[in-house]
Amino acid sequence: MGRADGAAPLLRTLVLWLLCAHSLGQVFNLSLSVKEGLPAETIVGDLAAGLSRPSTGFFISESRDSYVFNDLEIDADTGIISTAVVLDRESRDRYEFVAATLTGEMIRVKIEVKDVNDHSPVFPSDEVDLEVSELSPTGSRFKLEGAKDADEGEFGTQGYRITESQMGDLFHLEYRDGSESLDLFLMSKLDRETQDFYSFTIEAFDGGIPASMGALKVNIHILDENDNPPVFNQTEYHASLPEDAPVTSAVCQVHATDLDLGDNGRITYEINRRQSDPNEVFSINQTSGVVYLNKPLDYEAQAFHELIVSATDNGAQPEHSSTFVGVKVLNVNDNSPAVSVLFLSEAGDAVVSEAAEVGHYVARISVSDPDFEDERVTVTLEGDDGTFTLKQTDDFLYALSVSAELDREEKDLYELKLQASDFGNPPLSSEMVFLLRVADSNDCHPVFERDVYIVSIAEDAPQGSSLIHVQAHDADEGINSNIRYSILQSTQDSMISIEPESGLVTTAAALDREAHEQVWFLVVAADGGEPSLSTTATVTVLVTDINDNEPVFQQQFYNVSIPEHSEPGSCFLQVVATDADSPDFGTLLYSLSDGFDRKDQHPLFRVHPHTGQLCVSQDIDRDSGPTVHDILIKAEDPGGLSAQTYVHIEVKDLNDNAPVFNPDEYTVSISSHTQPGAEIINVIATDRDSGRFGQVSYDILPGDVSSLFALEKQTGMLILTSSLTHLGAATVKLYIIARDGGGLTSLRPAEVTINVLHSAQAPAVFQRSRYTFAVPEDAPPGTSVGTVEAINPAGSVSYRISSGDPQGLFSVHPKSGLISNTKPLDHESQPYALLVLQCYTDTSPVYSTAQVNITIVDINDNAPVFPKISDTITVSQNTLPGTVLFIAHAHDLDSGANGRVQYFLKSSANGTFLIEHNHGTLTLNQSLQVDHQQTYTLEIVAKDEGEPTQSSTLTLRISVDRTTAEDSLAFETLVYQVEIGEGYRKDSRVIQVRAHRSRGVHMSNSGLTYSLEAEAGFPPAPFRIHPKTGWLYLSHNLDYETESTFRFQVLATAKDASLANITATAAVTVLVLDMNDNAPVFGNAVYYFTVSEGSSPQGLVGTVKATDKDSGKNAQLSYILLSDGKFFRINSKTGEIINWVALDREQHSQHSLRVMVTDQGHPRLNATATVHILITDINDNAPQFTLLPASKELNVQVNVLAFISYPGLWLVFRATISKYR
Repeated sequence: MGRADGAAPLLRTLVLWLLCAHSLGQVFNLSLSVKEGLPAETIVGDLAAGLSRPSTGFFISESRDSYVFNDLEIDADTGIISTAVVLDRESRDRYEFVAATLTGEMIRVKIEVKDVNDHSPVFPSDEVDLEVSELSPTGSRFKLEGAKDADEGEFGTQGYRITESQMGDLFHLEYRDGSESLDLFLMSKLDRETQDFYSFTIEAFDGGIPASMGALKVNIHILDENDNPPVFNQTEYHASLPEDAPVTSAVCQVHATDLDLGDNGRITYEINRRQSDPNEVFSINQTSGVVYLNKPLDYEAQAFHELIVSATDNGAQPEHSSTFVGVKVLNVNDNSPAVSVLFLSEAGDAVVSEAAEVGHYVARISVSDPDFEDERVTVTLEGDDGTFTLKQTDDFLYALSVSAELDREEKDLYELKLQASDFGNPPLSSEMVFLLRVADSNDCHPVFERDVYIVSIAEDAPQGSSLIHVQAHDADEGINSNIRYSILQSTQDSMISIEPESGLVTTAAALDREAHEQVWFLVVAADGGEPSLSTTATVTVLVTDINDNEPVFQQQFYNVSIPEHSEPGSCFLQVVATDADSPDFGTLLYSLSDGFDRKDQHPLFRVHPHTGQLCVSQDIDRDSGPTVHDILIKAEDPGGLSAQTYVHIEVKDLNDNAPVFNPDEYTVSISSHTQPGAEIINVIATDRDSGRFGQVSYDILPGDVSSLFALEKQTGMLILTSSLTHLGAATVKLYIIARDGGGLTSLRPAEVTINVLHSAQAPAVFQRSRYTFAVPEDAPPGTSVGTVEAINPAGSVSYRISSGDPQGLFSVHPKSGLISNTKPLDHESQPYALLVLQCYTDTSPVYSTAQVNITIVDINDNAPVFPKISDTITVSQNTLPGTVLFIAHAHDLDSGANGRVQYFLKSSANGTFLIEHNHGTLTLNQSLQVDHQQTYTLEIVAKDEGEPTQSSTLTLRISVDRTTAEDSLAFETLVYQVEIGEGYRKDSRVIQVRAHRSRGVHMSNSGLTYSLEAEAGFPPAPFRIHPKTGWLYLSHNLDYETESTFRFQVLATAKDASLANITATAAVTVLVLDMNDNAPVFGNAVYYFTVSEGSSPQGLVGTVKATDKDSGKNAQLSYILLSDGKFFRINSKTGEIINWVALDREQHSQHSLRVMVTDQGHPRLNATATVHILITDINDNAPQFTLLPASKELNVQVNVLAFISYPGLWLVFRATISKYR
């Protein structure tokens, strides 16, 4: 029948049917077996063997793709079963299936696959490493994973053995049947120091013949334990060392070894201080074992030292051992002879009278040496110049005596040296040096340094001024040399006095050079001996003129005016100052004094240094710069005295600017029914000139329709004068010129385009074209600001805000026209709002506009603020009244009167101090020498002028320096203040501070140094000061946006007559002025706006916004439209973009604009941005008949179906075409 018949599904069905049909028939069992691994086609058995009688034709219950037919071949005709493949018991160990005969007998067949030894035992790994401590006890067990054999029964793993026979005494292997592991036992003790590694192989074998094997390599690493103590290489060590050996000298080295490893074998050495060397004379290197000398040795104190050194390993339980070290100290000659001197004067001092005779004993000398107690010591004398001699009186005693006559005035002091030497090897010696003084006797006269003294003094020297310090010397000493001075004779006894002790000659009265040009007198110097000896000298005093007159200007204040654009080099004023002093001090130099020297730009003016002529140095444009200039001119004489005068310069305007329209194109739509007298539009032109040159008037240029309009000459308001109904729907253009008061006419006229719209009804018109309202900044939201009103003959009017309020601060009621604020207002951030309002009706396409100017009125909601609430200054008691002591400054954020600050003193200390109310300048009003008060505490109050007044207080502590030193130091002023631009370059000069000495003998400013000190509460100042000249320099660049005010102290230091430091301080305030160093920055580089077509002209499209980090004019921004001026305009102040004309999407669906913003600095900086405007569609085009000829008329009959008169609904009708021609 075949084993692979295509009728298999049918046969299976038939067999199942037979099985079911004959389920009650006889069932036979057939069990067969076959060994695995036999080749394919090996006969396994016969199905007929399982039947009671022979039969052919068998049906198998398994499908053709089952494992039975995959592995076995069954002949359906004969019933012979054979292998189809090589069988593997480990994959499948039995096969079961059912066969049926055609007569209905069933055979259950079971075939068992017999195992053969085709697998070897296999360990989990080929090699294993074990770590075993060398102290592991005998019998220690170590588990190993056993081998596995895929075979079963006797062919599975049967046992294990160690292949190396020598391992049998050290390790033993045990295992249990059925266990997956085996045990390795340690049979003997281990010693790592003898052998630290073992390796052997364990074999696993099965029960096959021959047996199959598996191998496991076992590596055993013996771990070290601390089981060995350190061992020294010597039981004791001996060394010798001379007693003068330097500290840290090496004595010897001990060495020990330890057989252990790692920390167990690492040795540390130390000296056992409990048993030896308690004074730590020696030390040892813990690692190397080198013994060092730790303290100096002294053979005389101890000649032998015994040390016990221990060696310790670093194991967890350390092992120890010790050794003995003996150190012998060798003696050296290290003691010098000792020398002592006993002086034989009455007081025991080293002194001898210059009258002592030859042979007179001065001192007794004794010597000793501890090294050589029995040997002699030699002594020698040096420095005696033959005046003294040394005599030996015993082995260790000597006598010092006079050997020549003494003269103290020739030599009053002898430096004698005694040298004692021993007989050691090498020999040592010692020295004693002493000073022997020769006592004086009065045998010398005083002697002046000079016989004649000539000295000069200024005529304004105050009483008590020093003239000269005469000095006489007496060769004697003590009382014999004490000199007293006196005046023997003088032409003006009352004018001169002398200090008897010092010889200081001073003035006793005021000098007058015009009365006495010179004064002479004799000075006597007498000593204090008995009898007294004296001598005289002549002194001549020349009285000199001084620079005691300051320059004086003929005027302290000059008012002058010059026209702008005056020729550079032209002079317009001569200032004159005079000096009453002699020509040496009366020659004056003039200079501009502004407190600092600008190197980076030329000043507008210069002054001739000798004539005082004030001249223009560069072109002055009144329209782009300040209109007034206040300058300070300084006149200084050669002596450094100076005076200042103020010049107020007013720059007169010239008519050099023509009026300019901005914008120069205007477009407006009005109804043809607009009534005559209505205001149409306001054109505006500006002129940069001032006065009458800046006053602008307006005229309409003659044209076709110019007669229908009139123009207010002063305001530029265009007014309708005639009816426009006859024009119907039309566009007219007018041209307007502007003329200033000097006759200059605008270079370009303003073009006004008026769209006249034909409407059945007149449009709504505002009663006024401009409204002005005011609202306080503290008005709560919802406060009424004002009402606009429009007139509409046909009915109701609606209102809306079209532009000027980007922040949404205001709203208008659509019906009543009432304007109110919707948000809180702040005058400090926005002082005004300029709104554009529209009025319109539902029945007219025309709307009207009005401008509403809302002033946000400042209220006094901010108090003045001082930089800090307290300050301290120090003032000399010699400060003159009128001196500026301090400048108070408080800032108020409010404006106008609310922001104007005045300064007051709560107490002026009985009139001692005054404060200037407007500028906060605190001055001294009375001398500080009137009373003896050490400190003053003032409260400076800053008040604004608002209602009610706001104020703050600064506590100023003034400390008075009342030192009475003859020499003192003071600055020209206690307060310096200067303004500099932030563009000042590094290392530029800023201002020069000066301090001067006052009073005292030393009038020179030599030795005076300057330095800077930081002031608490203020940022670090970027300045340095020249220590000698007092010039203040910029140390690094400034940035106004980061810091605009610096305040610090300048310190002057000098030495007084006693060489003690004297100091003075002054305050310096530097105000940084802003420069235009930051360009404006747009919030976005590209803006996208959407607007519906047909939008009313002047409707708001969107707003662009830029910011500038600068301040003042440098941060004032102006917006300019660089393109597409035909359809759009931009508000130059707010950045609001409006459509100037009605838009038509069918003509232009989108527009791209370029916007530029500029600041008002010099030079102006700018930035640009791109604006994309998308025009959206509305249903503004009616259907058209495209096939109707253009020249034909169409007759239409209209049948009205419905008419609803309601806004927003269409008239519904049906049209019927009757004919056309």
